[in-house]
Amino acid sequence: MSDSTNNTQRPFRLRKQLILPAEHGSWSWLLVPFLVGTAVAETLNFPVLLVLIGGLAFFLLRQPATVWLRARQGRGRRSDEPLALRVLLGLGGILLLCGVGLLWYGRFLMVYLLLPFIALMLAYLQAARGQQNTRTLRMELIGAAALALMAPAAMLAALGQSYPTVWLVWGLMAAQNVLGVFYVRQRIADTHERPFNRQPLLWSHVAGLVVVAGTAVAGLIPWLAVLPFVGFLLRAFWTVRQARPIDNIKKFGFQEVGVELLSGVLIAAGYLL
Repeated sequence: MSDSTNNTQRPFRLRKQLILPAEHGSWSWLLVPFLVGTAVAETLNFPVLLVLIGGLAFFLLRQPATVWLRARQGRGRRSDEPLALRVLLGLGGILLLCGVGLLWYGRFLMVYLLLPFIALMLAYLQAARGQQNTRTLRMELIGAAALALMAPAAMLAALGQSYPTVWLVWGLMAAQNVLGVFYVRQRIADTHERPFNRQPLLWSHVAGLVVVAGTAVAGLIPWLAVLPFVGFLLRAFWTVRQARPIDNIKKFGFQEVGVELLSGVLIAAGYLL
């Protein structure tokens, strides 16, 4: 391939890196909870669409913010700084418009959901600024639980009021996302032949099933919502027994998205049936 061809391709790759997060699987942590929340609320109105657009804008903010911050500190390409700032301001403008729209529709409860998102963004940028690893287990667990807030956000936007099911659905989606973090990290460690303590994987899944099943016994959630967590635990047992390296990372990513979607469908169906 000629040098001229390489040079023409670099700007495209550069722009893609400026806006798309490196953790492609995190898309499902955001979108599946939104779909489940919308399905359980059985309402798709303009405020719900504002939540989707605003949530996507907030989700995409992190990457250009990080690129801009690192460029400002001399730890990234200086040429990335102007474009990253424009993308950052554009996404911020979209988020602001969506927030104003939700307030216009009287969805004042949505303001409280912004607090954990803002805290997560600040924690991430602080880690990036301090040259720390932003992909630690702690950061991923917090991010997974925070992105699951798209479920209650959709439900609050749909109906304009809070009720117990809103937060129970968030708990289910947060648990699903968090268990996914443990599983994916274990499989990646097996792929790279890195030592990894397998006990947190197993016991987090056991605890998840016990808590979800106990909530179903109390009559707070449908029994069908327990089924995905049974599957998660069986998958954890399979992974704990021996190393399970990933043969094809792209295929594995699509499989995980499929698992998240199937689990979300079962949870939503439990509420709708």
